[in-house]
Amino acid sequence: MTFVFWVWRPGVSVLLLMCVCDGAEGVIRRHCDCYEEDMYVQKDIGGFIQCSLKPGLGPYAECTEITDLRSVLEEVFPDVRSLCILHSSSSLPADSFSHIPLLEHLYLDGSHLAKVTSGAFAGLPKLRFLHILVSSSWGGVNVTLEPGVFQGLSSLEELTLAGMSLALAPPALLDPLVRVRSLRVDRAGARDLGELFCLLSPGMEKLETLELPGSMVSSIQNGGCSGSNPWPTVLLSRIRILDLRGNPVRRVEPKSLSVFQNLSSLSLSMVDVWVGQLWGSGMGRVNKLYLSSYTLRQFTPSLSDLCTLVVKHGVESLDLHLALITAFTAEVMKRCGPGLRQLSVTSEDLSGMDLGFWTGTGQIQGLMMVLTKLTNASFCSAGGGRVWNLTSLILHENHLTEITTDQFSCMPLLERLDLSGNHISSLAHRALQGMPLLRVLDLTHNKISLLGEDDFEGLPALEVLLLEGNKISGGIAHGVFRRQHRLQDLSLGEIDIIYQLYLNMLFLGFPTKLQHLLIDTGPGTYLTVGHVPAPEFPMVLELRGKMIQSSDCENNMFPMVRELKVGEGTKFDCNNIFLAPYFLNLESFEFSANPEKFVTPYTTINQLRKLKRLKLTNLNFSNHTDPSVTFRNLTELRSLVLINCRLNFLTRSMFTDLVSLRVLRLYSESPLILLEGVFIPLLSLSTLVFDQVDFRCDCSNGWLLDWADNSRKTQVVLLQRQQCIWHYQRLNFLSTMERLCQTEDDFLSYVSTTAAVCTLLCLALGYRFLRWPCVVLFCHLRGWVERRVGRRWWRRKRRMGGQWEELIEGEEGEETEEEEVRYDAFVSFSSGDEAWVLGEMAPMLEEGEPRLRLCLHHRDFEVGKGIVDNIAENIYCSRRTVCVLTRRYLRSDWCGLEMRVATHRLLSEHSHRLILIFLEHISPFELSAFHRLAKLARTRTYLDWPQDEDERVTFWERLRRNIAERDADELVREGVRSDIAPFFLLVLMKVIYFYLKCNYSTVMSNFVTQLHRRST
Repeated sequence: MTFVFWVWRPGVSVLLLMCVCDGAEGVIRRHCDCYEEDMYVQKDIGGFIQCSLKPGLGPYAECTEITDLRSVLEEVFPDVRSLCILHSSSSLPADSFSHIPLLEHLYLDGSHLAKVTSGAFAGLPKLRFLHILVSSSWGGVNVTLEPGVFQGLSSLEELTLAGMSLALAPPALLDPLVRVRSLRVDRAGARDLGELFCLLSPGMEKLETLELPGSMVSSIQNGGCSGSNPWPTVLLSRIRILDLRGNPVRRVEPKSLSVFQNLSSLSLSMVDVWVGQLWGSGMGRVNKLYLSSYTLRQFTPSLSDLCTLVVKHGVESLDLHLALITAFTAEVMKRCGPGLRQLSVTSEDLSGMDLGFWTGTGQIQGLMMVLTKLTNASFCSAGGGRVWNLTSLILHENHLTEITTDQFSCMPLLERLDLSGNHISSLAHRALQGMPLLRVLDLTHNKISLLGEDDFEGLPALEVLLLEGNKISGGIAHGVFRRQHRLQDLSLGEIDIIYQLYLNMLFLGFPTKLQHLLIDTGPGTYLTVGHVPAPEFPMVLELRGKMIQSSDCENNMFPMVRELKVGEGTKFDCNNIFLAPYFLNLESFEFSANPEKFVTPYTTINQLRKLKRLKLTNLNFSNHTDPSVTFRNLTELRSLVLINCRLNFLTRSMFTDLVSLRVLRLYSESPLILLEGVFIPLLSLSTLVFDQVDFRCDCSNGWLLDWADNSRKTQVVLLQRQQCIWHYQRLNFLSTMERLCQTEDDFLSYVSTTAAVCTLLCLALGYRFLRWPCVVLFCHLRGWVERRVGRRWWRRKRRMGGQWEELIEGEEGEETEEEEVRYDAFVSFSSGDEAWVLGEMAPMLEEGEPRLRLCLHHRDFEVGKGIVDNIAENIYCSRRTVCVLTRRYLRSDWCGLEMRVATHRLLSEHSHRLILIFLEHISPFELSAFHRLAKLARTRTYLDWPQDEDERVTFWERLRRNIAERDADELVREGVRSDIAPFFLLVLMKVIYFYLKCNYSTVMSNFVTQLHRRST
C-alpha cells in the first residue's frame, strides 16, 4: 500500500511516498527495527546506528548486536530497500541477504569479520550502495574474500571497503562490478598504490571516483602490477576524482601520475614533500587541488611553488590544510596567474601574511581562512582602494574582535560573509557598508552585545542573518532591520534583559518574505508582534527562553506559522492563557516545559485541529484528572512524541480521536503502565517507538507482547532494549517476560485442545467398553486408599466437631485417639521484630482469657531437627498462622519459607486461617514484588498495629477472637463434596459418551484440522 501526502517546508512543497508492507505479519524483533520512509519517522526517531541513510530509499531497517546473521536477518521485511547492520559475526555466509531482493543500500559494520563467503551478496540485483566497515584501525585487518564475493551485483554504483587489507584478495575480485562509479578503499594498509590500482578490473568502465584514504602509502611510483603487468591505464585515465588523503606521502616519482590526465579533483596528504615533485609527476589539468599536512607542521610549502603548480596544471580551486605558508604577499600571488578562483587556507600560523595579497591576482572569487588566528580582516584598506570581485568570504573560527568602518567596502559583489566563531564585540558605524549584493551574513557565536540602528543599513539584499549565540544585553535599536525587506531567515539571541520586545519596531513594518524566525530570549521577555502585514509564505518560528509572554495574541503573523518550537522549560502564555491555540494553522508543534517552575494549562492544544506533528517534553500530565483532553479533536495528527510527561497510565481514551496517527514515540523516566488495548483506537499507527519505558515485570503486560507479535501494520521499535523492574533490579523486559509468563497462546491453545479431545475420546471409549471393570477397580482403589491414608484424614474430621462421629461409625479398625493439636497459632516473624513479639504479643495472648498456646521458633522448635522440618511440622500442628509483617520480614528468606508453607496449607485445607499483622506501613508498590503476599493483602482482611494506645485494646480483642474461632461449615461442605464425587464422575462420563457418539465425526475433523495447521 502506498500513501501520498503533502508536506510543507520553508519555501518548498514536498510529496512524500510512504510504503506499508501489506503482507508482512507482525513479529517482536529482538535485533532489527524496520520503519518507513516518512518525514515524521526520520525526524522523531532517526537512525540508531551511525549510518547515513539515503533519502528516497525507504523502507529502512537497522540491526544491532548480531552474532548470527542468517537467523537474525529473518526479522527484516522483504521489501526493505536500505539496511544498516552492526554485527559481531566472524563471517558473511552465502545468500545472507537473498530474502531481501529489493535492497539498494547496504551498510555493514563488524569488527570481528574475518571471512566473506562467495555468494554472500547473491540475490541482490538492485543493490546500488554497499559499505563494508571492518576495523577503525589504520593498519587494516586481514579478511578472507573468496572469489565471487561480488557476483551478481550488476547494479552496484558505490562500493566502500574500510579497515580491511586487500593484500590477499583474489585478482578478479572486482570483475562483476561493471557499473561502479565510486570506489572507496579506506585504511587498507597498503604502502604501494600499485596494490590497490591493480585490483581494478578493466570492465569498470564507469568508474570516475577513486578514494584511497588512510592506506599508509608513503610514495607514489608506477612500478606496475605483479608479474610485470602494467597499471590498468585505460581505466585510470577515466578517473575524475582521486583522493589520497590520510597517506603519509613522502615522495612522488617523476611521471608516476601521468596516467591521470582528466582529473577534476586531486587530494593529497604530504610529509616534507617539495611541491615541485607534483608538477613533475606528469598529471594533466586539475580543477580542484587539496593539499594537507599528514600531521601538524609536516608540510611547509612556499607560496611561489604553489603558484607555479597552479599555473602548470590549471588549478582553479586550491585548498591548503594545516600547511605552514611563508611569504604570503601580493608580489608572490602574481605568479598564480588569473586562473585561480577559490582559495582555502587552514593554518596554525599566518603571521607573515600581507592582507593585500589579493591584489596580486584579482580573480579570486572565494576566500576561506579558517583557524588561522587572524586578528585583523582589513583587506580593503590593505588593498589601497582597489575593488575586489569576491563573492564569498569565510573567516570562521579566528580571533577577530571588531569590524571597523567600511572594512568590506571594496567587495561590491560579495554575496556571503561568514564571521562566526570569532570574538567580535561590536560593529562600528558603517562597518557593513559597500556590500549591496550580500545575501548571507553569519555572525553566530560572537560577543555582540548591542545592535545599533544603522548596523545593517547598507545590506538591502540580505536574505539570511544569523545572530544566534551572542548575548545581546545592551539592547536592540528600533528599526535595526528596516532595510532588510528581502529577509527570509533571521535568528536573534541570546537577548538578555529586554523585558519588552516589539517585532514591528525592529523592522518598522515586517518582511513579508520571512520564512524562519528564531528568538532566544534567555531569561524571558514579553513578545509583542504589533500591527504588521501578513507574511507571504508559511513560517517556522522558534522561541527559546525561560518565560515568553505576549499581550497581542491575535495578529497577522501567528496564523502564518506552520511550525512552532518552544523550549526549554518555557512559560508560554498570553494573558495567562496558553498561547499555542492562537497559531490557528499550526502543523508542527514542539513544546518543552518546566512543571516545577510553571504550571501551564496546555490542554487547549486540542484546539489545533490542523496539527500533524506534536512533540511534548517535560509536561506534567499527573496534574490533570483526565489527560486525554489534551489529544481530543486532533484527527489529523500523524506523529506524537511524549518525553517525560509524567504519565502514570496510558489508556484507550487518550487516543480515541487520533485516527490518523502514524508515529508514536514514548520516553519516560518514571514507571509507565500501559492498560490493555490502549493502542486499539490508533487505526493508522505504523511505527511505535519505546525510546525508554520502565515496565513492571508482570504477566499483566503480556497483552503488549501478543499485540506486537500479531499486529500486521504496526512496527514496534526498540522493544527489545526496554527494561522492567523485578525485586528492585532492572532486567531485560522481553527475556524476563518469557521466563515468567507463557506468551505463545496459539501453541498453548493447540496443546490444551489436543489434550482435551484425547481425554474425551479415552473417557468415551472407556465408558463404552470398560465401564463395569472400571467401577470395580475404582471401589477396590478407594478401599485401599482409605485403609492406607484415610484414618488420619478421618481423625482430622472428628477433631473439628462431634458431628463427624456419625459419618465414621461402623468403620473396621478405626482408631479412637485424636491426633494432637499442640498450638493455637504459629507466629511467623523476623528476628528484628522479636522484641515486640516477646514483649507485647506473647504476654497478651498466653496470659489472658482464654489462654492461647503460641508456637515461637526460638522456644518451641525441636532441637536437632532441620529448620525446614520444624517449620512445616509446627505449622501443621497449629490451628492458625499469624504473620507479623515488616520490611525486615519481606527481606528474610526464612520468613518467606514460612509464608509459602502457610499459604500452601491455606489452599489445601480450607479450615486453616492465615492472619496478617502489619506492624508498620508498607505501600502497595513495595508489596507488588511479592505476588503471593500482595494477593493475600488484596483479598483478605488484615490487622494494622495501631499507634494510639486506646485502640490497642480493640486490636488484642480482635486478634484473640480470630485465633480462637473455629470454622466447621466449610469442612462439612468439603466432606459432602468428597462423598458424592464418584457419583458425579460416573454421570459426567455418561454424558461425554453420548455427546461423542452423536458428534464423533465433527470432533475428529476439528482435531485433524488444528493438527495440520500447527504442523505447517
